[in-house]
Amino acid sequence: MNLWTLLIVGLGGALGATARYVVSREAMVWCPGYVGLGTLIVNVVGCLAIGYLAGAGYEHRWMSLNARLFLVTGVLGGLTTFSALSLETVGMSRQSPALLWGGLHAIANFTGGVTAVLLGEWFARWLGG
Repeated sequence: MNLWTLLIVGLGGALGATARYVVSREAMVWCPGYVGLGTLIVNVVGCLAIGYLAGAGYEHRWMSLNARLFLVTGVLGGLTTFSALSLETVGMSRQSPALLWGGLHAIANFTGGVTAVLLGEWFARWLGG
């Protein structure tokens, strides 16, 4: 890892996070009754984009390592980590035994994440926050 790599990923992450913020704010204006609409939009768009980039870029090798770091790790990582989780899950599902590892990975991430949020809230209340 070097400074150039960190800058590429950081710049992409800043763009992705900014896009996520804008989409979430605009979704609240478009549909104020659906609080999670912005998250749904960025997750689906991010998954579509990472699927395309993985299929076209990785398979045909037209995407350089720096482009992949900027677009996939940076922009899409800043936009949504759900896209990375989904790509990992699909990749793991292609291993033997089929679907088992990918399914377990998805379940572990979802249940681990929800459990961590609940524990974090509990810990904050316990500390008096």
